[in-house]
Amino acid sequence: MIRILVIFILVAINMLSISSCSKPNDQKAYEEVIATMSMEKAKRFFNNHPDSHYKDILVNEIIEWCNQEKTEECYRIILDTIPKDHIRYKELSSYYK
Repeated sequence: MIRILVIFILVAINMLSISSCSKPNDQKAYEEVIATMSMEKAKRFFNNHPDSHYKDILVNEIIEWCNQEKTEECYRIILDTIPKDHIRYKELSSYYK
């Protein structure tokens, strides 16, 4: 009986340690957006993870991508992608106009 209890406890500890090593959903989604540079995935990220601490980081990354390209189309795409309530949205919309 004690042997079964010890095995159960060890299995439970092992499962907890494995689950604690996995990345949070918002981090996985952020990394996927960065890897693919997809504005569709970025939109989904902002919709699915509105309170993520990766939100500001991703907005800055997207703006940096556009600053390298420096086309009006890129800025238009950014304005369609980033959240309207983000402070950088207001900066970009006033710059773009």
